[in-house]
Amino acid sequence: MELIHVVGRPPASVEPLALAIGKFDGVHVGHQKIIHETRRLAGGGRVAVMSLWPHPAWVLAHKPGYEQALTPESEQVRLLEPLGVDVLYRVRFTPEYAQTTAEAFVREHLRPLQVTHVVVGEDFTFGRGGRAGVSELSRLCAEMGASVTVVEPVEIGGVKVSSSQVRRHLANGEVSAVAPLLGRPYAVSGTVVHGQALGRQIGFPTANLGGMDEFVLPAPGVYAVQVEVPNEHGVSVYGGVLNAGVRPTVDGRRFQMEVHLLDYAGDLYGRSVRVQFVERVRDEQKFDGIPALTAQIARDVATARQILAPSVSTRAATDVR
Repeated sequence: MELIHVVGRPPASVEPLALAIGKFDGVHVGHQKIIHETRRLAGGGRVAVMSLWPHPAWVLAHKPGYEQALTPESEQVRLLEPLGVDVLYRVRFTPEYAQTTAEAFVREHLRPLQVTHVVVGEDFTFGRGGRAGVSELSRLCAEMGASVTVVEPVEIGGVKVSSSQVRRHLANGEVSAVAPLLGRPYAVSGTVVHGQALGRQIGFPTANLGGMDEFVLPAPGVYAVQVEVPNEHGVSVYGGVLNAGVRPTVDGRRFQMEVHLLDYAGDLYGRSVRVQFVERVRDEQKFDGIPALTAQIARDVATARQILAPSVSTRAATDVR
């Protein structure tokens, strides 16, 4: 898949394409439905996605939590490519870009792409102040010979699937409720960095994760997780127990994430791993000393094994290619 970073206007396309437009933060099942429709309309031709970053809610209103993404660039690319997307236009959203009129957006940003079909969700708005909607988009696209298709939202349990809904669940630590909305467990990627090595001293070595500043992180707590670790054959998957929080028992001050891999032996320092959140085990809490903390971690490990048993063997890694 070709990734094109757009600052201002996108470069002209040498081939016609069908284009899905939106923020696509999360690439949830509603976004996937839009992309599937775009592929259908493309009829074997090129399929493109145009997404905005940073999130307009952050750029225009500094709305808390929107500085981070559900799917930063690398994760967005990883998820879109298997859906059959040929080109991702990742548009840098700025206060200046927000002043683009609806007419200029279609005539100066879409026409050079040789767009034949445009696909959006029913709540799509664009142009200065977000004042234009799908009817205006249809009128303007018709001028350049492109059709516009509006895709109805996906509902689960009578509730429309949305990125904001995913964010609310994560803020409450409800990671198991997120998976149906995404069509997969929520995942973050990070690099294993050096920590205090306290886990190793008490018999539960942990990998301390860094480099996750771009991700929306779940609420503090203990989680059963699946951890993807690169190897020479591809990726090995291990079950794990992850603690997200400040570690109050050892007087921690800084939010961090550390994961104990079940039945893993080896050095992970400096390696990139991907963590999928399966289920919340408990809240983070302060214990009366290290022995009490150690006993609770043992219980957490037992709970995680039960949770993960149907999906991940914790006795051996599974190769994923």
